[in-house]
Amino acid sequence: MKPERLQIIEDCLSDIQGALETLQEVHDEEEEAYDNLPESMQDGERGDMMQEAIDALDNALFPLEDVVSSLEEVTTNADNELVMEIDPWQKLSVGDEVTHKSFGKGIITVIKGKYYTIAFEAKESVFIFPDAIEKGFITI
Repeated sequence: MKPERLQIIEDCLSDIQGALETLQEVHDEEEEAYDNLPESMQDGERGDMMQEAIDALDNALFPLEDVVSSLEEVTTNADNELVMEIDPWQKLSVGDEVTHKSFGKGIITVIKGKYYTIAFEAKESVFIFPDAIEKGFITI
């Protein structure tokens, strides 16, 4: 994963955690207000409306907690060695070997910007990078 993508996930996680905390506070305040109502009001229309709000907040909080947990797993399990500063294809240079899904092994002979000329046993072809890698035609 690229560092900027990991940072986006961490920023989103922080925003969601903030929203979760805020919603939890509202939930707790509403629940406390309900608990402090006289029993006769808890059983009335006002108490029913408050309980419905508490239940709705519960239903919103559970999935958010799952989202936070999943995003924490992504960010904590991001192995620093696997966080890519540059894309692997950017490290390629003339003379490097790559493999085409049909033509087999080939050698990079020319690099002009995003155009990579690769010499295979049967022919020489030009590919646009990173498209050729992303579409699965070339592997490094």
